[in-house]
Amino acid sequence: MKTLKNYIIMTGISLSLIACEDFALGDKFLQKPPSADITIDTIFSNAEYARRVLWNSYDNLPFGLPITGRRTVMNKGTIEGLTDLANTFVNDSGERQVYYPGKYNADIENGSISTERVTKYRFSEFGAWTGIRHAWLFCENADRVPDMNETEKKRLKAEAKILVAIFYSDMFRHYGGLPLLDHAMDIDEANLPVRATVEETVNFIVKLLDEAIACEELPWTLPEDDRTNWNGRLTKASAMGLKARVLLFAASPLFNSSEPFLQGEAADKRLTWWGDYQESRWQDAANAAEDFFRKIDENGYYRLVQREDTEEGTYRQAFQDAYYERGTTEILISSHRNYYLMTAEPLFMQSFRWGGFCPTKEYFDMFPMADGTDFDWNNPTHSKNPFINRDPRLAETILMDGESYGSEKVETFIEDPNDPTNYPKGKHIGNAPFDASSMPNGFAMFKFALNRGAMYNNHKCQWPILRLAEVYLSYAEALNELGRTNTPDSRGMTAYDYINAVRARVGLPELTPGLNKEQFREAVLRERACEFGWEEVRFFDLIRWKREDIFSKHLHGLKIYRNKTTKEYRFEEYQLEERAWQKPGGFTPAYYLSAFPSDEVNKGYGLIQNPGWE
Repeated sequence: MKTLKNYIIMTGISLSLIACEDFALGDKFLQKPPSADITIDTIFSNAEYARRVLWNSYDNLPFGLPITGRRTVMNKGTIEGLTDLANTFVNDSGERQVYYPGKYNADIENGSISTERVTKYRFSEFGAWTGIRHAWLFCENADRVPDMNETEKKRLKAEAKILVAIFYSDMFRHYGGLPLLDHAMDIDEANLPVRATVEETVNFIVKLLDEAIACEELPWTLPEDDRTNWNGRLTKASAMGLKARVLLFAASPLFNSSEPFLQGEAADKRLTWWGDYQESRWQDAANAAEDFFRKIDENGYYRLVQREDTEEGTYRQAFQDAYYERGTTEILISSHRNYYLMTAEPLFMQSFRWGGFCPTKEYFDMFPMADGTDFDWNNPTHSKNPFINRDPRLAETILMDGESYGSEKVETFIEDPNDPTNYPKGKHIGNAPFDASSMPNGFAMFKFALNRGAMYNNHKCQWPILRLAEVYLSYAEALNELGRTNTPDSRGMTAYDYINAVRARVGLPELTPGLNKEQFREAVLRERACEFGWEEVRFFDLIRWKREDIFSKHLHGLKIYRNKTTKEYRFEEYQLEERAWQKPGGFTPAYYLSAFPSDEVNKGYGLIQNPGWE
């Protein structure tokens, strides 16, 4: 079994394969050079070939939806299936094979990906090390490319540093401190770097981002003429937004605490926490976000997508465009994939139809009423028809009875076995475009599943790695943790103003002033759940706040019946199948971080295992 060192070095071989890879960035697709037999010297003697090294790094950016033929996070599921937002019913998913039955351990991380080994992150197999190596190869060799001007060289090297920071920041959320590679590893090097501390890892990522931000040749945003062909290219705004995210995660209680989340060698060596609590870490996160918004004030362009920006002019369309449309004023970092090689339905839509992304009743209940009040089943007005007069993001996130899907109104109510005459099943239960397994708990995912035919047939799909709305809410959270919820910043805005800006985009009223720190924190976490479902935000929010209470609580589905004559609804809540984490003693803080592959740890080069997985 090859070591991680060998894997990293072997990624250099993919240089000879770059010729065979289409660059899935923007609409500009690069053509194959005349031969695949290419050396590093050959590549860096030609600007077009040299660029492809960096494009290969882009092509390995994380992508959170299942895709045929690509390494994916949960096969036919998603990370959200580990949270209170969703439940996965597809058997060949990581959730049902590994996490729900409580089978996860360090040994499962060994070997190649298989149905039984699909976990939320594969340390050596999800493309991060390939992306990191190619980014450093470009940085180290760009200066010798004869037909590339100095401006482009500096800009592309800044993009390469942001790419390295993205890969490391993604791994940081899964593992904590990491082995830090600041160059393209050579075959002659004896060992990988030892695992770095949390402090060293954060400083490494922030340094890369600061260097990119300081690069004068790196644009704040893409020039208008480049946005069609090159949307997805990283910018100064990308780096500043990512810096705010990384520092917020690092300031959160998972790492920033008076005690480690779990004792062990990794904790003793400060690989899984800072070693103490310091309020200054929240201040660092707040400063990064404030700097970002001041830069927007100076340079413009980036703003939340508003309904007047859309063709339909609705709050719901504004939200849809914000996460789905490419190249908007809200997307800071994104990755793109193509379905152009597919002749059949892609894995994502198969997962959707087979129940891979089923929202829970808990998630359904999180979305407030359109007037901002909490949804309440005990309120007769709310419970009579809970599908109307809600936060517009609900209908865009969860497919519900009565909503438009294509040219039809969806009927998702089921047959009452005790009174099938008066309560028959809806026409879409078990019929196209759904299967009988699409909504086993009463709801189906709508977000990312819209425009069904466009999800493949040469469609280039965007995954929003980081949106502007997240920086708004992160800043609000950091200010609250500093006790500055009502104190204006240098822009004259308070934490309330930042969270209310996100709420206003979908027509929700402002939060009621006077919330204490805990109440405001919960309001932010709820807002992030409603805004970023299936964007891999909720899972990491629960991780960084050590929310064992949420991971271990029982979740529910909803049986929906509708009277054939009166059209009135009747509802029946039921408990979903119990996950291992929801059983007494089934959840341990060890789950806050992933295990490193035990085989890699046993190589003895300093990859100390995370606590609880030794």
